[in-house]
Amino acid sequence: MKSIIIIPARWNSKRFPGKPLAKINNKELIFHVWERAILSKQADLCIVATDDKRIKKFCENNDIKVIMTSKKHLTGTDRVHEVARKIKSDIYVNLQGDEPLIDPKNIDKIILNLKKNIKTKFEISTGYSLIKTGQNKNKSIVFLSKTSEGELKFLTRSENYIKDIKKLKHIGIFAFTKDGLKKFAKFKLKLLEKKENIELLRSVENNQKVFCVKLNDNNVSVDYPSDIEKVEKQIKNQ
Repeated sequence: MKSIIIIPARWNSKRFPGKPLAKINNKELIFHVWERAILSKQADLCIVATDDKRIKKFCENNDIKVIMTSKKHLTGTDRVHEVARKIKSDIYVNLQGDEPLIDPKNIDKIILNLKKNIKTKFEISTGYSLIKTGQNKNKSIVFLSKTSEGELKFLTRSENYIKDIKKLKHIGIFAFTKDGLKKFAKFKLKLLEKKENIELLRSVENNQKVFCVKLNDNNVSVDYPSDIEKVEKQIKNQ
């Protein structure tokens, strides 16, 4: 089965405008994510999907495969779907562009677990890890709740909504089957997705089965400019 990684990268992030080209140790964020993604052994291709000419030019200058997409997309997955209409694959991986320290082995886990669970009607797989104490100081973590069988139940930015004994942190990567991505793109936005601003809640609200994969990943994501220093510190300590 062919698998493609697509990294959505938009300029006008509300929390951090221009984030894809923000520098971490003198190297752009999108380049960090790209370098990790191309080390995946399960993916056949990696593409950046952007709506901004500055990001497109940077990718072209650095031999990163890039496709221009519409500025109208509300989520990264909607942007991934536009690319999927142009490039054929069996599995499409949405690797969010704010994960500069993503482990390529975790990308492979997401892909492999989707392949294993397609027969049980799962159309999406995503990742989670255990949360370390004090990790959510800036309230940027998305918490995940799942069944004992591994099916996604809920995602939220509020700790008060998650009653699981062990708090789980959602990792910004999802793999879709071709049909699963088509269904996702056709679903209308509902209350929970709008309220939480978490795109994968669209699947939850429309009863689309999502398999959750445990990852050994407690890396810092880049949501705010202040996260740059945290990532640089983590790189230094690796």
